[in-house]
Amino acid sequence: MIMTDPSQPPDPVDLRRASDDGDAEAAHRLAVLAAVGFRMPPDWTLALGQLARAAALGSGTARDQLAVLAPDAGPVAAGRDDAAAWDQAARAVDLASWLAPPRPMMISPGPHVLSIPGFLPPAACDWIIQRASERVGPAEVYDPATGLGRREGARTNSACAFDLWSLDLVMVLLRERVIRVTGLPAHGLEPLQVLRYDTGETFDWHVDYLTPDQPGLAEDMARKGQRIATLLVYLNEDYEGGETAFESTGLRHRGARGDALMWANTLPDGRVDTRTRHAGLPPVKGVKWVASQWCRSGPPRR
Repeated sequence: MIMTDPSQPPDPVDLRRASDDGDAEAAHRLAVLAAVGFRMPPDWTLALGQLARAAALGSGTARDQLAVLAPDAGPVAAGRDDAAAWDQAARAVDLASWLAPPRPMMISPGPHVLSIPGFLPPAACDWIIQRASERVGPAEVYDPATGLGRREGARTNSACAFDLWSLDLVMVLLRERVIRVTGLPAHGLEPLQVLRYDTGETFDWHVDYLTPDQPGLAEDMARKGQRIATLLVYLNEDYEGGETAFESTGLRHRGARGDALMWANTLPDGRVDTRTRHAGLPPVKGVKWVASQWCRSGPPRR
């Protein structure tokens, strides 16, 4: 089994060798790195092929992802367990459809807010909730003095983040859809976050952009750029309340499962848009799940 120190990223060549030797975890990790183009050009043929290999080698997570990505594939539905069946399931993934997000619709010109119905298929929403359910913990906010996370009473919900080492292909395809709908580069994406709001939990009024007059945030901006856009995906709908609210306009929006909401945190001239002050209102019944993708203006620098 490949053991990975996050400070020492694995070499795809080593992962390929381990995959060829029958390591399902290595095959799955190589699938993700091939999809995002880590130390290689993005290669979806290799990514899906390695996902199929991981499934054939017994990886439950790879098998579950293929069921999400190719729900109508006969071998997966029939429960077959041979390598040819998993290869067939991988070939059945309609990659063109996955990489073609729906067209956004403007719901507010200022601040610039867009709704994207049907951004993510329901099965993918369920998968992301499943992945996040065992990882969520108390959500934090930026400490303006240090740039580090801290607990604060204005934010009472739970959250978790998926970095490169914990992503899977369903999540990578979600991020690819974000790239295509925003027109922003892949290297500007922050780690994907998944947020859970239990009944009564909230993220009170706040902004997503960073203000450089605070030392901790200025350092973060210098390394990663401004957070110029936010995209939320509503992962479920079996709750009441829980709207995303914008203070300046009174807009309150709640999407159905799989819908997305996107807004620009900055103006065309690069200045921050203070009208984007918003809140995640508390559900009054049930539990709300959303995926949050913040987009930076530049690639991260150490």
